[in-house]
Amino acid sequence: MNFSEIRIIGEDEILRGSKSRYTWIFGGIFVFLCFLAMHYSTYISFLFPISEGIPYTLILYVMVLSIGPFMTLITSFDIVSNEIEIGSVRYIISKVHRSSFILGKFFYLFLVFTLVSSGIALISLIYQYSASNAFQFEKIVLFFISSSLYLGCFISIFLFISTLSANSKVSFVMSAVFLGILIFFFLQGDESYLKYITPYYYGIKNMEFMKGFSVESGYLTIFESLFSMLLYISVFLSMSLVAIKRRDL
Repeated sequence: MNFSEIRIIGEDEILRGSKSRYTWIFGGIFVFLCFLAMHYSTYISFLFPISEGIPYTLILYVMVLSIGPFMTLITSFDIVSNEIEIGSVRYIISKVHRSSFILGKFFYLFLVFTLVSSGIALISLIYQYSASNAFQFEKIVLFFISSSLYLGCFISIFLFISTLSANSKVSFVMSAVFLGILIFFFLQGDESYLKYITPYYYGIKNMEFMKGFSVESGYLTIFESLFSMLLYISVFLSMSLVAIKRRDL
């Protein structure tokens, strides 16, 4: 692993990548949709059983859980397959290691959606302040970390699928099908062990602490959820590294 090469790949994606503007635009759309949810929060707050004030952080967290996977799919599905399709990957891997190529792509996307999570957390802070709601620093930090790792799980999944695919069309279809399978597994409910292989399960575990409950009473649950998402990312990222090393490019 060469950190200098990873940084170069990441910087190249941000500054000169063909998908850079496309990715930032959809990241901005994601933030805007969350802003709309806050703007009309008084009309949907009845859906959340909380007696004291509008649960701004909870509403935004539900937006991340529901919309986030689709936004990451749109921006991630061809991050590698497009390079393979047009043949530019051969030039790139002649200059850097294959592992650096994959890690640079991942950290670029992860940085984008970490900044998106920061923007959404800032929206929550602004609305809490304007409504004179009690400021809960622990809940905001938990929202930011949990949202970033949750979106990172889906980025690692779609990066792996993109690494396996021969072209962008195949990658999109495979990513959409896999996302549908994850949703199906999650909807099987708590009685099914299949829930443990979906990021939805680990992201939703932290939802209780977005409702204003005492964080001190559930540090172990929070740690387990965050660690599980970090492990999930590591597993799929490792599979992407193995896949790119074994591919004939």
